[in-house]
Amino acid sequence: MKPEFLNDDELENTAPGLSKMKKENPFRIPENYFDSLAENIQKKISETSDLERMSKENPFQVPENYFESLPYSVSEKIAIKKNKSISISWKPKYAYAVAAVIIVVILGIKYFNRDITPNKIENYVTIEDLQSSAYLAEVDESILIEQLELQNQSNQVSDDNSIEQYLIDNNIDVNQIADHL
Repeated sequence: MKPEFLNDDELENTAPGLSKMKKENPFRIPENYFDSLAENIQKKISETSDLERMSKENPFQVPENYFESLPYSVSEKIAIKKNKSISISWKPKYAYAVAAVIIVVILGIKYFNRDITPNKIENYVTIEDLQSSAYLAEVDESILIEQLELQNQSNQVSDDNSIEQYLIDNNIDVNQIADHL
């Protein structure tokens, strides 16, 4: 659908660049172009080299027994290419996969066999920190008492074990201890 412009002002408002262009067709056909077209074509055809004047001898030559040996040479080249492509193409795929698996296994073994030493809380929290902490007031006293009792029991057991070990190491008889008491 072509828009119809009523006047030049409307065209200038709608497309200012287009309205400034000359209203002439920039493409021109030379005078008598179509009248002399057939003659010009015939003239160009006659100017080209005549096929009849060309020699009838074929300038291209095929080597002797070319077509007899062609299937063999093609099949040899295909076989060589297949051998090269098979030997080269499978190695990187599997090599990368095997290398990745080996790396994952080594890293997994190192990760799961590492020594983990828990850090003692004494290294981080001091008694002054606990006393100044607001959280200590929120802790139930019964929990603290239970923890102290458990700690004392474990100390007594370890103390008893160390006393027995001392007596055994120094060959001290229990009767000698009873005499001294």
